[in-house]
Amino acid sequence: MATLSGVVATPSTQAAGAVPVPEEDPFYAVPANVADYDNGEVISFRPITPKAFEIPLPAQGWQVLYRTEDRVGRPTATVTTVLVPDRAWKGAGPRPLLSYQTAEDGVAGKCAPSYAFSAGVRGGLTNAYPELGLVAMALLRGWAVSVPDYEGPQSQFLVAGVQAKGVLDGIRAARSFAPAAIDPAAPIGLWGYSGGSLASLTAAQFQPTYAPELRLSALALGGLVANVRATIDAFDGSVFGGAIPMGINGFLRGYPELGIGDYLNESGRALVAKAAGDCINDAVARRPFLTIAQMEAVPHALDQAPIAAMLRENSPLFMPGVPEVPIYHYHAKLDELAPIGPARAVLRRFCAAGVDVESHETALGEHLTEVGRGAAGAMQFLARRFGGKAPRNTCAKIPG
Repeated sequence: MATLSGVVATPSTQAAGAVPVPEEDPFYAVPANVADYDNGEVISFRPITPKAFEIPLPAQGWQVLYRTEDRVGRPTATVTTVLVPDRAWKGAGPRPLLSYQTAEDGVAGKCAPSYAFSAGVRGGLTNAYPELGLVAMALLRGWAVSVPDYEGPQSQFLVAGVQAKGVLDGIRAARSFAPAAIDPAAPIGLWGYSGGSLASLTAAQFQPTYAPELRLSALALGGLVANVRATIDAFDGSVFGGAIPMGINGFLRGYPELGIGDYLNESGRALVAKAAGDCINDAVARRPFLTIAQMEAVPHALDQAPIAAMLRENSPLFMPGVPEVPIYHYHAKLDELAPIGPARAVLRRFCAAGVDVESHETALGEHLTEVGRGAAGAMQFLARRFGGKAPRNTCAKIPG
């Protein structure tokens, strides 16, 4: 069995100036012997020069290929970008580790954060690209950062069982990756906005049973997607409607046994096929104002029992598991893409189970503006928790 205790994992190289998309890059390939590795074990790695907005980050960076699982437990592999600040850590205790989940939001490797870090603007203005600035802010605080391609090698967008395991195994890989020298006692935080919030929260819900050895210190969630069906309904017929056929590709890959294509008419199947290589920005531009009804062969397809059950299975509001970590939540009340009602409901459930939740709602702004507006508060929360300070609790103020 491969191990990284002495950095026995295989190093790799990348040709200077050549940044192929992950599907065309052998480094990303799942090895035939992936089952020989443990979950979170490093398979291969290579150094990169990480950048945000074409500006080199003040950190050492590596792309790390590690073993994880798909929804039903079959072994696979994905990549996390591990970043360690150049400056020495001068805070109390060991250097913290932040797992930052970008809103990967796509069904192609070009949408993954590892590609954005290495390709820069040449990789396109994907959803991951603008969030690299938040990663840079974390590095400037001296934190090590792991940024996983949590959708896995098939880009299974919205499939919680893939995404949660991808996040947790990415943390395992970062902690065991000897060149990063992350202290085993380092406090661990998770942070994500929108699609990244879904991956972060489901990872925290999976953690007590899937990765009980990971002791999490902080969970920051912005624009929380708590109910996938509610979010689909919000996109339906809106200017963002073209994202729907893109998203269906994630479920087709994660749930082949459901025959999801049978619920679509000929036009719907064509739209899904055209979106099979899209990031969300590509898909939205292709068919704004698209409605689900225009794609259906079976009326009210989302209400059909197999589809409804699948959507609930991938929604934190209905998933089993309660995070064992204090939560910081920020959300625009008028969020048009991630309705705030389901977020309030899942947070109230966690509060009832004894979780400390600090929730902040803003009356102004909407989904996209809240990304930047709420970041400072999330960063301060993470810093407090990494510094060992007690969490704040605003459970009594969350609207019913």
